[in-house]
Amino acid sequence: MKKMRLFYAVAMALFTLTFSSCDEDALQSLTGGGDDTVAALKEALTIGAQVASNKLGAENGYLNDEKVRIAMPEELQTMLELANTDAGKTFLSAVGADAFIGKTLDTLINRAAEQAAPEAAGIFADAITSMTVQDGEAILFGADNAATQYLHDKTYSGLQTSFGKVVTGTFDQVSVSGHTLNEAWSGFTTYYNKVADFKSTTGGTLAMAALKIGLNKAGKSDLYDKINGIQHVNTNLGEYVTGRALDGLFTKVADKELEIRTDVAARTSSLLQKVFGRLD
Repeated sequence: MKKMRLFYAVAMALFTLTFSSCDEDALQSLTGGGDDTVAALKEALTIGAQVASNKLGAENGYLNDEKVRIAMPEELQTMLELANTDAGKTFLSAVGADAFIGKTLDTLINRAAEQAAPEAAGIFADAITSMTVQDGEAILFGADNAATQYLHDKTYSGLQTSFGKVVTGTFDQVSVSGHTLNEAWSGFTTYYNKVADFKSTTGGTLAMAALKIGLNKAGKSDLYDKINGIQHVNTNLGEYVTGRALDGLFTKVADKELEIRTDVAARTSSLLQKVFGRLD
């Protein structure tokens, strides 16, 4: 019995010694190289954030890219659509709300995002560095945007706060036709709220009746329903632009992730080549 115990102890010692002396790279290859995988995913996301920041921070980066262009808030879209009809022009004139600068606002919203975008790379980099990746292997062998989606899920709310401060800081800096975004939005909300208040007046009731007839003739009864249902503006412009700007940035990060996953030439470091090469 003692001989058996001695044999077992010696065998275990030899096994432990042999295993612990294995080459570290060999061990990593057996386990999938978890640390390298996580590092490569973070590197890919950091590159994606830098590329996204540069592209969208250029002139017309948001404005001329249909994939990420920031659409106008619903209230603004409704007013512009109304202003493009004969019946709507007559109605807005009666309200005293026919001078709002809707098209200027459209440009200003995208310009604000473009001006903020260069700051996004650093903010994203901080978020990526502090991000704890639970399962690098699952992300690596997941969907084409798996790393970007993981980053989105883990950091979006925090980025809304940090990047939101940068975005709202541009509202008094960007200018089109002599109007800053804050000035244009303030002017628009004034006119929009005039419409909301006017509807309940005696003159407003008559004007709404005429508007309904005119829009029905133009085949735009759905537009009348929108106008009839409007209340005071409740859109928080800072939150709106920040959210849409972040969506655009994540879209571009995902584009870069896909490129790194599928194009060997996009793997610009030995780490990226080693880890993403496992996908080939």
